[in-house]
Amino acid sequence: MAFDAVSVRKQKREKQSAALADKKTKVTAIFPVTGITEKGYLTLRSGIADYYAEVFKPKKYDLDRLTLEEADQIESGSWEFMRQYPGSVKEVFLNFPESNKAQQHYFRHLIETTRDPFRLEMLQRELLNMQYLESHYRKLSSWIWVFGESVSELERHIDAAMQYSSIYGFEPTTTVEKQTMLHLMNNPGVIALEEE
Repeated sequence: MAFDAVSVRKQKREKQSAALADKKTKVTAIFPVTGITEKGYLTLRSGIADYYAEVFKPKKYDLDRLTLEEADQIESGSWEFMRQYPGSVKEVFLNFPESNKAQQHYFRHLIETTRDPFRLEMLQRELLNMQYLESHYRKLSSWIWVFGESVSELERHIDAAMQYSSIYGFEPTTTVEKQTMLHLMNNPGVIALEEE
């Protein structure tokens, strides 16, 4: 009987992919989020311990419009935050789908109220462009996660982080944004969260 290394390697890969598929069937095996509290904090589980997180959108800067001194000040403030902040903090980068429903609603209103056929055609074309962008376009976004072992510790960590809001901004996120972000993190091939 001859040894066939190619078939052995193929069988090994099939076993590994089957094991990975079994592991991904558990939501907590992908990302350990178990719920959202009444205050909007994420509840996470690691082993038998629960801990909490809050997600913020950082302030965005156009580096082309900043002077060198302003950019240096932002960089030094960021480094100071990372050195001085007492808790665990993570910055997550993710391609997030475009959301322009408010603009689409406004353009639908304009379409309903216009009487000019040329303007109507232009508005309909713009509405189609916005719908296309929303279904196909993704932009790189980032979020800052702040953690705590209890809600009170998380709130202390949030207060400590807010001292650096002049650098990071720390804009709050909605529950829908958190759910969409977690959905995209756990299902990277999916374009957007299906409407329920």
